[in-house]
Order: sequence, then C-alpha cells, then structure tokens
Amino acid sequence: MFIFSNLATSLDGKIATRDRSLFPLGTPADRRQMHVLRGRADAILMGASTLRTHRRFCHAQGAKKQPINVILSRDLAGISPEWDFFREPAVSRLLLLTEPLSPARARRFSRSSELVVLPRGAARRSPAPAIIRLLEERGVKRLLVEGGGTVLWHFVKDNLLDEYHVTLTPRLLGGAEAPTLVDGAGFSPSEVVNLRLKSLKRLGDELFLVYAKTRKRGR
Repeated sequence: MFIFSNLATSLDGKIATRDRSLFPLGTPADRRQMHVLRGRADAILMGASTLRTHRRFCHAQGAKKQPINVILSRDLAGISPEWDFFREPAVSRLLLLTEPLSPARARRFSRSSELVVLPRGAARRSPAPAIIRLLEERGVKRLLVEGGGTVLWHFVKDNLLDEYHVTLTPRLLGGAEAPTLVDGAGFSPSEVVNLRLKSLKRLGDELFLVYAKTRKRGR
C-alpha cells in the first residue's frame, strides 16, 4: 500500500488553533490541491477530533468514484450519526474503534457505516499496522491520511508514510496546546525520522512541499 498525507500548516507548525475550531489555513489553491490528492486515493483516514471539527465527509471533486472515508476513534464520543458526514450516499464510511460501542449506539451508526473494533493489543501498541492490514483486505492500494496530529503520529512513529504533502501557509497560530502536524509522544534524538525533499512549488505566499520517505533515523 502507498500511504501519503496532506495537511496545511502555519509557519509555526500548527494545523489548527488552540481551541481546534474550524479555521481553514490555506488559500483556494491549497483546497484545489487537496481535491487532486483525494482523487488519487482509494481511502482517506482522519481522526475523531478532525471529524468533530468539520462534521463533513471528505470528497474528491470530479472523481468518478469517491474514496472511502475512514475514521479512527476510541468510541465515537461527541459524534452524532445525524451529521452531514453520515448522510452522503455516494461515500462509503468505515469507523475503526479501539473500544466497542453499546449495542444501541452501534445500531445507530451501522445504518450508514461499517463498524470495526480493532484488536485490543494492536490498538494499545499502535493501530496503524492493523489499519493497513484491514484496508488492504478491502482492496485499498492508496491511503491518504488527513490528520490530525495524533493520527499522523501513529503512522510516523514506525515510518509508515511514503510521502508527506505539506502546504506551508503565511500564518502564525501559536499556542502550546494547538495541534501540530505530528503530535504523540515524540522521538528521542536517535529515533527522529528523516525525509527527502521531493518537490517545492510557490504560489503567492504559500509553499507546496512534498517530502519522501527515507530509511534514515536519528542524526
């Protein structure tokens, strides 16, 4: 499976403000690029916090077939099956949980989505390998990870991403609690993931960066 990410960040590396409210960082050019990348994906993965902010399904404009929308969540807390995300008939939804739902709540979500509870051991260590295996079994060959920072960490910690698409925007958000491109526990110096710059494009005040995976860790 080819796994790639796409996120816009502020100059100080934030992907959202400290209150995680809806605040598009990029310009219309960034959003057009987002749809181009979505059109290359068989599935799009995002975390529950991202869904709680946007409440909408991820689609690719002009695509003949829409990518599967995959949500990673502990137990769908704070998420309603009445949101627009669950109402679009053209989009398939896969909800990956690390804890089972009550039967009544599971029935409500299963009307529009497939629910899968990840193996307890896999979820505790890192859910990423289990997610990859599960999606490969469903024929997914290209997975786009759209965040947030915790979801990216699950894939970055084991160097599972092949490409990183990052739009660097001319904004400063600040905030020690604001989410970044990659959150999680973080690395020691010997574990740091090193990447290779594959391409760079400037449009106005934005930089569109593509970094490729390397096997080098640490200094």
